[in-house]
Amino acid sequence: TPQAQAQIDAALANGRPPQFLISSFDGAADISKYRQWLPLAQRLGARFTFFVSGIYMLMPEYATWYQPPHKPAGFSNLGGYAELAGSKSAEQNIYDNLQSFNAAREMGNEIGTHYVSHICEESNTWTTADWVSENSQWEKLMLETTAISHLATPFAPLYTKDDFHGGRTPCLAGEKSAVYAASKRMGWEYDASEEGILGAWPKRQQGIWSFPLPSIPRVGSKYDTLAMDYNFYFNHGKTDDPARVQELEDWTYESYYGAFRKLYTSNRAPFVLGSHFADWNHGAYNRALQRTLEKACTTPEVACVTFITLARWLDEQSPAQLAKWERGEFGSSAAADATTDTTRSEEHTSE
Repeated sequence: TPQAQAQIDAALANGRPPQFLISSFDGAADISKYRQWLPLAQRLGARFTFFVSGIYMLMPEYATWYQPPHKPAGFSNLGGYAELAGSKSAEQNIYDNLQSFNAAREMGNEIGTHYVSHICEESNTWTTADWVSENSQWEKLMLETTAISHLATPFAPLYTKDDFHGGRTPCLAGEKSAVYAASKRMGWEYDASEEGILGAWPKRQQGIWSFPLPSIPRVGSKYDTLAMDYNFYFNHGKTDDPARVQELEDWTYESYYGAFRKLYTSNRAPFVLGSHFADWNHGAYNRALQRTLEKACTTPEVACVTFITLARWLDEQSPAQLAKWERGEFGSSAAADATTDTTRSEEHTSE
């Protein structure tokens, strides 16, 4: 976006790397959530990466079209092919998904793969050929939805095969050398399926960029947690108490924004946040993310971009320059020094 480009230019002009923030969503097939996040992206001059599970594009009666590695035809770990349809028909749900993907892509957001049916630990034994098969079926489900699901009314996606650049494996599973090799064979440019360390700049693995989710200090606990909503929810547990919901939202926001501030005022390694199209604990984590983005994406020298934008930008930098930035060898930011951290300073340790 023009806003992100201006922030990148300003940081470089000041002799510093921009602070990139990449917000990504797994299982991104729900028109109501696109209606929530796309206006926010537009307002902030941000762009997001949406990782889609391909099974949502397949009508139940044609389930056996999908041939998962080492599983029966039509296998799904997602509770059914029309899981998000609600009162709508499965066919209408697919049309809504296609409309959502087109709207997101037309704005400049990225559509990426969350593979097909959310197979987790069992994919750890998959070979490169297995991952290529899974990848290829995902692409077909996204590009040839009308034909595969025999939709009554044709719907043409705005995106093409050239718009697919990478993804995140379900549960961050899979033997990564096989995942990377398959991604490279598909012509993709990155993978976002690793666990990482806060403050580490991305590295190429087997010819593609690896963008890990970092572990971050979790307010309300003495333990670090991956920067993903599900991991916070798993550790917090389910609650229906409104006061508890608000507390968990606040703690999550403070954790996200605190990690962002740590990077912004140090070596400015890109900050990767992972979320889902889910309303765990009555939407506490969605609200925490929105608060984080509203504050971070409007901070000087911060660019909230997609994974592929970051990958292409990294391609343009020399390895020596990236190594220098990772060491924090650049001038301090007056804006960073002047920006006050308004999150709560006390540390809660409930665990």
